[in-house]
Amino acid sequence: MTTTYPLHDALTRADTPFPDEADVVIAGAGIMGCAAAYYLGLRGLKAVVLDKSRIAGQQSTRAWGFVRQQGRESAEVPLMMAGMRIWERLEETLGFDLEWRQGGCLYIADNETDWTSFQTWLAVAREHGLDTRTLTRAQIDERVRGLSTQARTLGGLYTATDGQAEPRRVAAAFAA
Repeated sequence: MTTTYPLHDALTRADTPFPDEADVVIAGAGIMGCAAAYYLGLRGLKAVVLDKSRIAGQQSTRAWGFVRQQGRESAEVPLMMAGMRIWERLEETLGFDLEWRQGGCLYIADNETDWTSFQTWLAVAREHGLDTRTLTRAQIDERVRGLSTQARTLGGLYTATDGQAEPRRVAAAFAA
């Protein structure tokens, strides 16, 4: 079961005492800083997160929250796939609604260079067993009406298991 909450519930208060010691000090209370502190805590380390603002108050609020495996360097794909397995159960793990949606990622090729790079990357995806495929203009239009109507659209590259989450909720949930 997940919990919904206002973002401010997970923000630090001015009256929170500053710890006398820590095993790790992390600069930045965005998704990466809060996640690092969370996972270090699971390993028994005391982590302190410092930020000039508030939790998810800087770059994480500007991110779109895409979680993708598509388009990565070949050496990165196994790490991205392992990360996706974490994302698929993160709401349950943290106990919060992260607005996680695993709706896939679609890139559109509007020139031959992009289309060729999609074909090249498709071989990388297949090598790693990633569910990625190319789409025709008609298949793109089935997924998103009107997107393929531009005369320049040659096709698309789609990875079904990619997703998106709300960055502020994710950072706050790790910090809670």
